[in-house]
Amino acid sequence: MSPKPSLPGILSRLAAALRETVERHYLDLSFSRVAPLALLLAYGIAVGLVFNTGIDHPWDKLQHLVFFGLLTLAVHAFFCCRLRISAGIASLAGIGGEAIQALTPHHHASLGDVAANTVGVALVVAAIVLIRSETRAALAEKAIEGDAFLSSPVPVPVPAPLSAPGRDQVSASSDSSSA
Repeated sequence: MSPKPSLPGILSRLAAALRETVERHYLDLSFSRVAPLALLLAYGIAVGLVFNTGIDHPWDKLQHLVFFGLLTLAVHAFFCCRLRISAGIASLAGIGGEAIQALTPHHHASLGDVAANTVGVALVVAAIVLIRSETRAALAEKAIEGDAFLSSPVPVPVPAPLSAPGRDQVSASSDSSSA
């Protein structure tokens, strides 16, 4: 009979398998790529546990806006796809979710929810475009400053005229001889 594997042994083998998969498929699991996804999951779980009644409440549209904004950010950051693709995926998920609610008993589809989903996606897209624009402008300004520095005339020291060694001595001796 073989001994039962211990939890630390299982966890270390699982970590090694995950590390091998990440290296083989070159998955970038850096903080900046995983954080939006983790935030989306935490928000979805928290809101799902608190507001699981399925009825409308005053904060319903705000929750749609925030969730689909986070979904757009998470898809864009984690999959490194174009912004229009991540916005399209999030928008289609919102429309699909409302379509499924229309077919599900005890739920109702709402154009207001679709609008809130779309506004959430649009706000994140606008924020990303604004950040990119500001970053590009700052980099362009820095490049222009660098070009101005590189293209400005550099003062070159002008050497003093060289005098011939014998001439100064000759003129000094001739001055003393004439005196």
